[in-house]
Amino acid sequence: MEFSRDSDNFFVKWFRSLDKIIIILLIIWILAGLLFCTTTTLSFASEKLYDNPNVLIIKYYFFVTFGFMVIFLTSLFNETFYKEFGKYILLISVIFLIFTLFFGVEVKGSKRWINLFFFNFQPIELAKPALVVFLAKIFSSDDSYSFKFLFSGFLTLIIIFVLLLQPDYTQSLLILSAWLTLIFMSGLSLILIFTILSISITFMGSILFFFKNNFSYIFTRFDKWIDTTDISFQSERALDAIVYGGFFGRGIGEGILKEKIPESHTDYVLASISEEFGIMAVIVILFVVFSLFMRVFAICQTDISKFKKYTLTTLSTLVLLQIFINVGVTINLMPSTGMPFSFLSYGGSSILTSSLIMGIILSLTKNKHS
Repeated sequence: MEFSRDSDNFFVKWFRSLDKIIIILLIIWILAGLLFCTTTTLSFASEKLYDNPNVLIIKYYFFVTFGFMVIFLTSLFNETFYKEFGKYILLISVIFLIFTLFFGVEVKGSKRWINLFFFNFQPIELAKPALVVFLAKIFSSDDSYSFKFLFSGFLTLIIIFVLLLQPDYTQSLLILSAWLTLIFMSGLSLILIFTILSISITFMGSILFFFKNNFSYIFTRFDKWIDTTDISFQSERALDAIVYGGFFGRGIGEGILKEKIPESHTDYVLASISEEFGIMAVIVILFVVFSLFMRVFAICQTDISKFKKYTLTTLSTLVLLQIFINVGVTINLMPSTGMPFSFLSYGGSSILTSSLIMGIILSLTKNKHS
């Protein structure tokens, strides 16, 4: 294949248009997930769940392969496509969200998943990027600000309401954070932003206490987290694994505490990685991820459209918030939330949604002059 600057080959032109720093860091991130997860947690978890050490590894490779396809396909489109078709993706995801309330798979008292035979799909993972793209279009339009504010707020409340019925409090907070990020970027005065933030905190706090029975799991997790004399079993095992691994780890296959960490291949994957590869491996992963998004934020400071700035900044903020929560839970700075680490934690919905988000980011950061 001819990669010269004069080549008219479609794939060559597509590759040349990509931001090279972002695509290189993304590939390193995904390959790190493949290395760490297949050599540390998945075999053990698969043996435990299926009496077969290869089931989860095969599924994980399938999700990652499909994820690469999603990244490629979504990066092919341009700003106009996402402006025009974002609303349809959002509509489909909202329908799926409502569908889960009636026909969803119930796990630990919550209906958040739809059984797609090969894996359980969580519709909110599709709704998050779809909502961001649609709201970015609204805030970048020429409509009156009062309309943009009220309509976007109403739409966000609908999705939060459905999530609270599942119930899914953490994802509700992420959706609210996405909307708050957009109104902040849209130029709303700080006084109004703090007022809206105060109202939002009061509203979400009231939901917890008025519907305490629906969110009893949150109070249980919070009580265990805040009681310093009774560290939760998950957090205690995760911290032990990090300490046991030290700076450079015990070596591949030498981890022993991962067998005692619940959800070692999902929520607490960083603890398992740290035990065998050391805290330095985790630092490298975080450096790669933060460098990628710093590059995205740097591009947002250039002369690009409002739609691109709103979409790129909010999607990046969402991913970073999820990573911050995952790291916080792992080191016991936050109560357990069930939040995965993109591309490192096992989970079809998480991997495919992360791929969708990164595909959109690659699309909106392409160099048109390449």
